[in-house]
Amino acid sequence: MLSMYSTAVVTDSQGREYGLHPELSEIMSTSRDYEELEWAWKAWRDATGPAIKPLYTQLVGKMNQAALDNGNHGNNARKQCCKHLTRDH
Repeated sequence: MLSMYSTAVVTDSQGREYGLHPELSEIMSTSRDYEELEWAWKAWRDATGPAIKPLYTQLVGKMNQAALDNGNHGNNARKQCCKHLTRDH
């Protein structure tokens, strides 16, 4: 997934190619042009999202199964999130 995300390239309407680093990172960190920012974000997500989604779904499934295999049957995210609300902490 990391390789797909970091090596994808998008092309603008004039045929210029942009990789994540440095081109799109530069646009996202310096541009104040809404349309340019929207294009960069959408083009990147369109180029990477569909390819990564099934792999990410598999990863989450494996992580959930590993948690169950290790005796984690509760909702630890909720426990961690709300830990500061209990009297014990």
